[in-house]
Amino acid sequence: MGQTRFATGRQLDLICLGRLGVDLYAQQVGARLEDVSSFAKYLGGSSANIAFGTARLGLRSAMLSRVGDDHMGRFLLESLAREGC
Repeated sequence: MGQTRFATGRQLDLICLGRLGVDLYAQQVGARLEDVSSFAKYLGGSSANIAFGTARLGLRSAMLSRVGDDHMGRFLLESLAREGC
């Protein structure tokens, strides 16, 4: 995936460094994994959760990580961008 560049002079309160991941949660509560038919996806990874949460609290947060050039990578980048990270 290409490099992302920040705007010159962007002021940040927090920069998080670490793993980005996608957490998948079964939509059928209490079902065995073999019986689950659909999942919800969420941004995951400890440092990503910190960047996401602090941005929601009003801090100017950013996340430094690497993602794949695929549907999961796009989901992660779009999730962070929606929150201003």
